Amino acid sequence: MSSYEDRMSKKYGFFSDKNKNSDEDHESEENTGVENLESTQSQNEDNNLIVPLEAWQTVLNQLGNLHEANQLMAEARERAAKSEAEAEFLREKLKNTREELEASKKRKRYFFF
Repeated sequence: MSSYEDRMSKKYGFFSDKNKNSDEDHESEENTGVENLESTQSQNEDNNLIVPLEAWQTVLNQLGNLHEANQLMAEARERAAKSEAEAEFLREKLKNTREELEASKKRKRYFFF
């Protein structure tokens, strides 16, 4: 099985470009001072990973989806908390209503006709 880097290199082609750039950098170091400046800049760029636009867009879309999912989860938590509070209130109200019903059944009733 090939490594992750090999699979990504085949799929997006960004590791193979890095090897080509490093060969060019070695040749430019052998030239004049102006080209040495360019090689220093290219060495600084080697610290950055060149990512294909398609892969970057995929990552940004996933990040957007995660952000949206986080907002939906927060809203769902709020609704759940509100529902739990409402359910607790209704349980108490039902309990009180039952107690009042029992109390009214036990009281003597006087009917005047």
